[in-house]
Amino acid sequence: MAQRKSKMMAVLTNDIVESTKLSTHEYTKVMTALKQLLESQAERYGCTYEIFRGDSFQILYPDYSVAMQSTLTIRLNLQAGISCSPVKLTQSLAVDKILKQSDKLGNSLGEAFILSGRALDKATSGDLLVNFSPSLVNTDLSISTLFLRYLLDGLTEKQAKVLFYYIDLNSPEQKNIAEIMRMTRQNIATHLKRSGAELVKAYLKGYRELCMRIEG
Repeated sequence: MAQRKSKMMAVLTNDIVESTKLSTHEYTKVMTALKQLLESQAERYGCTYEIFRGDSFQILYPDYSVAMQSTLTIRLNLQAGISCSPVKLTQSLAVDKILKQSDKLGNSLGEAFILSGRALDKATSGDLLVNFSPSLVNTDLSISTLFLRYLLDGLTEKQAKVLFYYIDLNSPEQKNIAEIMRMTRQNIATHLKRSGAELVKAYLKGYRELCMRIEG
């Protein structure tokens, strides 16, 4: 029997924090916003997703180099409450081998699914975890991720919204964000500084560089 070929991909497993405390109306709005957000990510990055258990969802990224930007886009969008009541996520991103890819993620197989799921099971509510295959462990990225999570947890809704557009639009000029949010450029600059936008940009750059080394 021919041996299946595996491929490195990224899997993001997510839980909505305290979803049971949402009213029926709030929950419906959150799920509608989530589905629209996931559709936009699928169109942009070629990823596939599945929502399950009512408050959990999983995404498979064939191109793992874009997975972290998408992870932050999703987190910040919901945290800022752009289209629904603000909610936080517990997120576990894993980069490892995928043995079988199926249209239904529950039928897919691979170490990336196992690594992502196990890490989420052990996570504290609101965590942001990034794990690479044990053969690709990067201590610097692990430490940086701890600082990143601490930074994101402390954002106000307004700061999260400004940072969302900054990340989602690939570091646009401040005037572009100001036009979208109907704020002055000075206020946008202040929110970007307080949200640590340059540090987040540097983190994403480091993540992509690590992915490039893996591919090389």
